[in-house]
Amino acid sequence: MNFQFSSEEQGFRFEMRQFVKDNLPTEIKGVTEMTSELAPLERAFCRKMAEKGWFGLAFPKEYGGRGENPVPMNEYIMNAELRMLKAPTSFFSWLTTIGPVILRYGSEEIKKEILTRMISCDIRFAICYTEPEAGNDLANLQTRAIQDGDDYVLNGQKRFITHADIADYLWAAVRTDPDLPKHKGVSIMIVDKNLPGITITPLKMANGLRTNEVFFDDVRVPKKYLVGERGRGFYYMMEALDLERFTIIDFHGTSSPFEEFLDWARTAELDGERIKDDPIVRQRIANMRLKMQAGKMLQLIAGARAMTREYVPNVEAAAIRHWEGIVSFEKADLAIDTMRAYGLLLRDSDEAPLEGWWPAEYKWAGHAWGSGGGVDINRKIIAQRGLGLPAW
Repeated sequence: MNFQFSSEEQGFRFEMRQFVKDNLPTEIKGVTEMTSELAPLERAFCRKMAEKGWFGLAFPKEYGGRGENPVPMNEYIMNAELRMLKAPTSFFSWLTTIGPVILRYGSEEIKKEILTRMISCDIRFAICYTEPEAGNDLANLQTRAIQDGDDYVLNGQKRFITHADIADYLWAAVRTDPDLPKHKGVSIMIVDKNLPGITITPLKMANGLRTNEVFFDDVRVPKKYLVGERGRGFYYMMEALDLERFTIIDFHGTSSPFEEFLDWARTAELDGERIKDDPIVRQRIANMRLKMQAGKMLQLIAGARAMTREYVPNVEAAAIRHWEGIVSFEKADLAIDTMRAYGLLLRDSDEAPLEGWWPAEYKWAGHAWGSGGGVDINRKIIAQRGLGLPAW
């Protein structure tokens, strides 16, 4: 199998790289989670990309796309270049995760009202799945959506909803049929965040970043914003999560901090000793570099196999997510061990290597271990769907 980019793809890659260097505002370079103060800068930057047609590479012309044959490797390249150059990826990630689900299952009205505005970067989404009693067990969702005439009335609570505070819409999983089996009673709704009855409160994570809780209190959502068939939401979520595992959860987000650590280790001295002179450190770093390359290869395989919108890389995406969760912890362990006691210093310390980034990176590794289905659930997907092993 040839993983070399074509001349067309290489040209797009270089054009994309130059565009980001010329247009990315310094205020949002390297920002991990966008704040309300910085969100307008991110939107303006992404709209410039949308104007070039890059956000609509694989979508039909009638919804604002390019209307060409799907070019998922260009989407892969775009995502990789944005992450490598520390540009924000949220608008692009939502589009490539939930956009195909809307295109495949959404009504014509939703496609024209919502999908077109996603492609032009006019609206921002927050993915609204997790609940206090439904983390990776999404079939256990309790947020209710009871139909009342032309509306659904939502009541319930969501937790760990990143970007809910700055979103325009929520991509919400709700239980529309409580009497059906768990997997068959869930639906997906697009919810305007500014509807009466929605309350959003901040939650600060261990690494200092913000996420949110979202409360629905008799929120009336027009039934036209039901995505696809009622009761099929669990399966739409699974498809979106497969796409998330190799777009939003991109291996370049794991490898880029490691490359910065590697550059530091080449020249760093601690207590009068050069890091690179330690043979054990060299061996551990070389081993980790191989693991990083393996993760990138898994992502290339997923992108190459998803050459049309008809194929959802379920097992391939699970392999990426599983490996990324494991390697995130291992790379943080390696970096902090190599930095010795200095690796525990925070950003406000002048002696902290790499501006004290790695304590936060270690804390973030816990999120990488559990999000997107986590290491354990993705291991089950690989075993059962990829290898045909029995369920357990």
